Amino acid sequence: MPLADSLHVRTPHQWIDPRLPYPPEYIEGAAPHIATSMVDSIAADTVAPHILTPEQAERLAEEQWADSVVAAREYAEAHSGHAEGLEPSALPASFGQIDPLGVLVMAALAAAGLGASGIRRALRSYRTALWSVRRRQNAFDDTHKAPLRASLILIMITVVFGGLALYCATPWSAAPTFAGALCAIGVAGGYYLFQLCAYATIGYAFATPSGRTMWLAGFTATQAYTGLTLVVPVLLMLFMPQWREPLLWVCGALFLAGKIIFIGKGFRIFYHKIRSLLYFILYLCALEIIPVLALFAVLSYFESLLAA
Repeated sequence: MPLADSLHVRTPHQWIDPRLPYPPEYIEGAAPHIATSMVDSIAADTVAPHILTPEQAERLAEEQWADSVVAAREYAEAHSGHAEGLEPSALPASFGQIDPLGVLVMAALAAAGLGASGIRRALRSYRTALWSVRRRQNAFDDTHKAPLRASLILIMITVVFGGLALYCATPWSAAPTFAGALCAIGVAGGYYLFQLCAYATIGYAFATPSGRTMWLAGFTATQAYTGLTLVVPVLLMLFMPQWREPLLWVCGALFLAGKIIFIGKGFRIFYHKIRSLLYFILYLCALEIIPVLALFAVLSYFESLLAA
């Protein structure tokens, strides 16, 4: 283009800063003959296609829905073995799904937490009663009796967690129920009362009053410590059922350790001559072996009643 023509087309208003956010025709005094076709085309392309009437939008939605239905039907026909999916199945029963049992366990732990100071004093008193058979206490021994409230809380802990450990050791706990767990706790409570009455009777018949007192104190102490040590493995068995088998061995070892300590103290109290070994063996069979086997028989009977 000749220089004269180019000068004739350009006007002073065309020398505008290109960084302005608006086209030059909107500047006051701009030449009327400046072309705005590019701006108009951009506006038409970016705005007009997105404006739909309600009828057009409804028709477009119907077409998309029809296309999706046709595609789903075609896929189902082509993959008839997979379109239906898998049959839903219920989750396996577990202790975590039994809400009342969780409330019972938390209530027992809350009671232990609220009576923590009394429980510490009771455990200090029980520590001496675990093994000592002295008729006269040492001046440095803690001779204070365990608070009654703390003793009752420790008995509750022993019965609740001992009963749950007993229930986990049965084959019925594979599909646990709250009624079954409650029956196991009740059986454990009955076993505790049976032992207490039996030991008191034997101590009254075959020991001195001080010997009977020391024997019963040893029973209470070993049961309290056994119940506290059962808390952690029983909680793990309730909420981690895949660890149940090794944890049952742990619970059995804790129960056996408590029994050995108590039997050893009883042997130190009752043994006088070699002839007393016969009575001691009879005691072991009558009160330490047969009742444990009877626990599972009684629990099996209650479980059959619940299943009927």
